[in-house]
Amino acid sequence: NAALKLIAHVRDEDRYPLIVEKLLDRSEAGIVRRNAAEALARLGLDDLTARAALLEAIGDRYWEVRAEAIRALAALFPPGQELERALLARLYAHARNGRRRFREGNFEVRMALAEGLGTLGGSRAAFDALSELAADVSWLVRSQAAVGLAHFATRLPAYLTEARDHVLAVDRRPDGAISYFVHRDVLSRTLQCLRRAPGEASAGDVRALYLNPKAGWNRVRR
Repeated sequence: NAALKLIAHVRDEDRYPLIVEKLLDRSEAGIVRRNAAEALARLGLDDLTARAALLEAIGDRYWEVRAEAIRALAALFPPGQELERALLARLYAHARNGRRRFREGNFEVRMALAEGLGTLGGSRAAFDALSELAADVSWLVRSQAAVGLAHFATRLPAYLTEARDHVLAVDRRPDGAISYFVHRDVLSRTLQCLRRAPGEASAGDVRALYLNPKAGWNRVRR
């Protein structure tokens, strides 16, 4: 674990393959695999080897690895069908009787999926998934999905009206008084972006509103 952090800190390019190796080694501790995914994003390693490793890691048994791998994919790569399909496959179980359900039980991974789909998604299926996440039982997921809807629509303006309607319908009730103000603030700022004329709010403006799990729930990512 310390070696991974040192490699990332000093940017020892000769040892970058070790990061991918640790990410995919299921015998390693979960925190090591998680830190490997984080290191790939921090170093900006956006080659095919890193991409394949991160795609595999979103199926890791340890939830922190899954969440970090999804965030790394969103940070490193442009939108694409393969990435979108992988995120949707992580979110949903196989449909039964024409009805689908979430397979991802960890709320922080669902938060990461909302950010990932808002950043990497480009289809109706991805937009609909964000709409479903915006009705999640966790206010943190709902907040992240609201930003994801706005991020998606800022990139694809044909969805702006629908995104605005979905965000307006998001349940603002929280699990606690302190959380309420964070949730309300995120929704308010997201709606401000969606109410601007097309082109006035950039995808970067919206992306800055995603909650940052590592900074705590009391502030958004800067």
